[in-house]
Amino acid sequence: MTRIGGRARSVIEEGIGPRLGLLFEAIGQRLRPLRERIEQPLRPVVEDIERRLRPLSEDIERRLRPVRERLAGAGVVLRPRHWAAIATALGLIAVYFSLGSGVQLKAEDLFEVRRGEFVAKLREPGELRALESATISAAKDLTIIYLIPEGTYAKKGDVLARFDPGKYEGQYEEAVAALNVSEADLHKAETDLEAQRHRLQSEIARFETEVRFAHLDLDDLKKRPLPSELAQAQMEVRRAQLAFENAEAKRKLLPALVEKGYITRETLEDAELKALEAKTGLQAAHFNLQRVKAGATPAELERANVRLEQAQFALDKAKRGMASQLESYEANVEREKANIARANQLIRTAETRLKVKEITAPRDGVVVYARASENKGNEKIQLGMIPYEGQPILYLPDPSTIVADTEVNEVDIGKVQVGGPTELQLDSLPGVTFRGTVLKIGSLARMKLTPAGTPSGIKVFDVTVKIDDKDERIRPGLSATVGIIVERRDNVLSVPLSAVLARKGGQAVLVANGRRIEERTLVLGSSNEHHVVVEEGLREGERVLVNPPPSEPA
Repeated sequence: MTRIGGRARSVIEEGIGPRLGLLFEAIGQRLRPLRERIEQPLRPVVEDIERRLRPLSEDIERRLRPVRERLAGAGVVLRPRHWAAIATALGLIAVYFSLGSGVQLKAEDLFEVRRGEFVAKLREPGELRALESATISAAKDLTIIYLIPEGTYAKKGDVLARFDPGKYEGQYEEAVAALNVSEADLHKAETDLEAQRHRLQSEIARFETEVRFAHLDLDDLKKRPLPSELAQAQMEVRRAQLAFENAEAKRKLLPALVEKGYITRETLEDAELKALEAKTGLQAAHFNLQRVKAGATPAELERANVRLEQAQFALDKAKRGMASQLESYEANVEREKANIARANQLIRTAETRLKVKEITAPRDGVVVYARASENKGNEKIQLGMIPYEGQPILYLPDPSTIVADTEVNEVDIGKVQVGGPTELQLDSLPGVTFRGTVLKIGSLARMKLTPAGTPSGIKVFDVTVKIDDKDERIRPGLSATVGIIVERRDNVLSVPLSAVLARKGGQAVLVANGRRIEERTLVLGSSNEHHVVVEEGLREGERVLVNPPPSEPA
């Protein structure tokens, strides 16, 4: 190995070595952003390039080895980061200049951005029906024993269905028996009502009499002293006064007669007792006179008022009780009258049902079977079923008024407008498209049902589409795919959805620019099943990479 002389070593130590290190470090710093921009979107490509350029890297390492040894022999020490900067710079330069010539992109990997029409659709399954249709409903809940074949063009008067009326014969007999029972119950209810009315009226009359007597007694108390009572009391005083005076006079005469022996002392004592009784009677008569003159006492008036209130309360209670009790009995009468009316209606209904054993066509039309139940998916009416009264079993649609019924998720219903254009494809006519118009949007959301008839947990709105094209192959009951056009734009830029990369700051694509591929952030608009509108970020004629390699979001 050639040795470097002392003067050359001095020159390297003083100027070339440090400057060379600084130069390599500056090159590495300037090329680092370029590497980061290239590595992120093209990491898989770069890995492939690095694999291909590994022999070149080994060759670079082999050629740098003498330089390292010479610098080391000259006493120049380069830190590891200096060598890393040199290797990074050489590696990036190799990648940069090899991208254009070493990586070959196929024509199908690129999409050229052009202006054109953009159409967004909501595709939903639907079923055709006639807007004008005669609904044939079951007049009774009987077993179906005959049905005209579905798809038959029936004429007015043709027999559409027949039923087995056997069950209504027993119902007719039950209705007649119920009528007889109700009539007997009505007679009993009317008799009980009259008896209760008479009893309550008698009780009220008795309470009214007690109220009148209480009123009279209270009025008499308030009018005291009455002239008759006062005269009677005064007469009793005079009578008691005379009795006392006579008894007192007799008592005064008897002691002398006792002394003379004309009477016994017992007679005297008896006379004195009678005089005392007469005096007591006189005092009582005077007391009664004073009481009569004073009129009724407060206690007597209070007792009379209480008696009147009790009598009035009993009368009011009896009247209220009479009203409520009569209402109860009258309700029984009305209930039995209603039972009679109901039994008569059941009899008429049973008679009608016994007469009606078949249904005929009210108009011409194509026969379409109705669904057996909303909870049974697409299962239709068939022989042996027992429809409930009023349940639709057949339809006779007018073929000239065909519409398609579909349903739209509540998330997308705001995009649908009445009068908006649609495209329909029938399952029976693949490849044929019919034009239509949104005719009606349901006002209320409902739960979408699974094919098994169970709730799916998804809210949808019913949408009706009118088919504008006329074709004899369009018939009620056919299945269709309804494409509701929710947006149509002309002269806009769009790219495939497969070209769009998700980023934290939005969306981006990889644009082929000469020998380079650059990542570009976009402002996107509406999208459909395959493309998305580009509002900002691309120009017409530029090419973007379709199905770019996966990379982590920036």
